[in-house]
Order: sequence, then structure tokens, then C-alpha cells
Amino acid sequence: MTTSWDCFDTLVTRRKFNPLSVFDAMGISLNLHDFTRRRKVAESRAPWTLRSIYDELAKDYQWSETEKQYFMQAEIDAELEHCCPIAENINKVEDGDLIVSDMYLPAEVIEAILRKNGLTKDVQIFVSTGGKSSGSIWATLPKIDLHIGDNYHSDVVSANNAGINAKHYTNMEFSSWEQNIGGDLAMLMRVVRLAAPYEDGSLLKAMWQEQAVLNIPALILASLEIPAENIAFVHRDCVHLQRIHEALHGTVNNVFHCSRIALKEGGKEWEQYAKSVALGKTIVDLQGTGNSLINYWLDTFGQAPDLLYLTGTLRQGKLLTRCLHDAIERFNSSPLGTLLKWPNRLPCEYPSEVTQCQASAIETAIGHFPYFNFEPNIEIFSSIVNQMPHAITVKQNVHIDDHEKLLK
Repeated sequence: MTTSWDCFDTLVTRRKFNPLSVFDAMGISLNLHDFTRRRKVAESRAPWTLRSIYDELAKDYQWSETEKQYFMQAEIDAELEHCCPIAENINKVEDGDLIVSDMYLPAEVIEAILRKNGLTKDVQIFVSTGGKSSGSIWATLPKIDLHIGDNYHSDVVSANNAGINAKHYTNMEFSSWEQNIGGDLAMLMRVVRLAAPYEDGSLLKAMWQEQAVLNIPALILASLEIPAENIAFVHRDCVHLQRIHEALHGTVNNVFHCSRIALKEGGKEWEQYAKSVALGKTIVDLQGTGNSLINYWLDTFGQAPDLLYLTGTLRQGKLLTRCLHDAIERFNSSPLGTLLKWPNRLPCEYPSEVTQCQASAIETAIGHFPYFNFEPNIEIFSSIVNQMPHAITVKQNVHIDDHEKLLK
């Protein structure tokens, strides 16, 4: 069976979805005045080929031939930089499939974009001047059993009119949840969601996508509420929060390996460790009441700790949102086991494929951070936390709820 694929918004997508976002970024980085508008005008005058578009732009900006070539290559480079994979489709492409695109970029550039974003198969690429839209291209192509694309007219109606079965791809659109979140945060959620490298219907794909639309935005919004420095992040639960916080703020803070069991067991070695990494710091944790830390600090150091918890029922310190569930912990699985009497640990109860899935989703998101600006919004943070108990991750991910039972 031979499948043909549309390229843009089917196999790859722009980081900010709108193709004009690439021109916006070019205008800023290259100091080209009013570039997006002028680039659109040039394309309207000389559509479909990059060279003819830049011939028009060269007249407008009064570029030399060398300058024209430089800026034309800059657009190619910008597309390579800003295009991101739609993994669920790229991973389904087979040897012998076709890529069919109505596009001004030449075939070799489209191939470079696809290769950069994970395409490994041997394919043929066909680029036309409105050939899909008009329907003229289909008769010139090898036999196709199925065409898949995002544009309902060009990829579905046009293909059907030529006697070709077609499938309308729509997952690249913002989901209703992403639309509700809005702004740069929603754009990040979408592009991470589309990068899920797992098979359709698998538990790991569901967990990755829930990282994209629940945990990652929650950790970003929480990080914007946490001071940049003088922090001790409780581990194991803050393994991903600390990574995101430091990527956003450009700082490095302390890791505080801690648990209710370690606090209860105590001992001089533990006291010295806690003093060295957390005393005088703002101690940050995902969830809880804070009672164990407060009691230990008062008994051992004669002062209350400075606590900041994302969720829970913290009775002393800063709490970002009050809730009675610990769902956020299920999204932040560390490869470390529960800390017992310092420095001993239990084996990790989380499957390695789960911890790797979550960590990879976090790293994928962080790779996009330089392209977005996130704004604090504690109301959105709270609404995301409220959605977490209903997630597949919470229902399926193994978790030790009562650490005290481990002492018995």
C-alpha cells in the first residue's frame, strides 16, 4: 500500500503554528523592517517559488544579488529552525511513500526539514504550484492508495475527486483545552503533545501527552511563582520542577533529598545533611501538609522552615493552590526510590519506561523555552491541578501513598 502525505501541519508543524510566525522571527533577528507584511506582498506578486518571491523582495528592499541570496537562505534556515515533528505521522511513513505539497519551498528544502525532524524512510517528494488545490497534480503521480493531509479542500476533496481515498488530519489544531489556556503556554503544550514518540493508543503516549497538557504547563506556572535563587527543592518529587525552574530562571539551586521517613528517623548524619543543603533556604515541594518538616525544623533548629508548596494543605508557608489530592506526584516520577533512614533508599517502584517517558517530555519542552514567553497565572495553574486527578497517568502510574507503612 502506497500512502502519500502532505508535509506542513501533517508531518511537521511550525513551533507557533502560524506560518507567518517564521517571518516574524526573521524580521526580529535580521532587523528587517516590516518584514512579515512585505514578505506576504511579495508572495502575492510572485507566488509559489521561493526564488521569485525573493526577486520581488529584492526590489522592495533594494537588495543586491548577494543580499538577496543571503536573506533567501535565511528563510530556509528559519524554516529548519522553527519546524517541529508531528511524530505520530512521521513515524508511520514507509519506504516508497510520497510527500505531496503545494509549497514555495523547493523539494530539497522540504526533504531537509523532514530529515531534521525524524524522517528516515526512502520517499519521493513532489512539490507543485497549486497542483493539489487545483487537482492537476494527482494524474502525474505514481499510484496512491491513500492520501493524508490537513487541508480539507486540497488534501481530501481534491484527492477524492481524482479517485483517491483520503484522510483528513486535524490533530495539529489546538485542542479545546489548549485554546482555553491560550498564549505561548498553549503553543508549547501543542508542540510537545505532537512530539509524542510512542504508538497510538499506548499508555506511554497517553502519559507523554498528559505531560504536555497538564504537568509541564503546571510546572512552568509554578516556577514563575518561585523565587529564582536560595531554593532547596525536595527530591524525589521535585525532579522535574527543579529542571524546569532552572531552565526558566537560568539559576542553579540545591537538591534536598528528603522524606517523612528520613525526617522521622533523624540522626546526626541526617541533621548535618539537612543543615548543609536546606537550612536558610526556601524549601519547595510538590504537595503535602508540611507538618513533618515544620516539626523537625522546630525541634532540631529551633526555627520554622520557609516552605513553598505547589499543592496540598500546607499550614505554614506559601501554598500555590489548596487541594486534598496528591495527583501531581504521579506526573513527576523520579528514578530514585523512597528515602529511608539517611542515606538508604528503597528500590524505585516506577517502571523505567515511565520515568524515561516523563523525563523525555520535560526535556522536549525545555528545548522550546527560548522561543516562548510565559506569563504568571495562578488561576490557570489551579485549573490544571484540578484536572490532574482524572488523568490516565494518575490512574495507571504506580505510587506509594503511605510511606509510613514502610517502617512497619
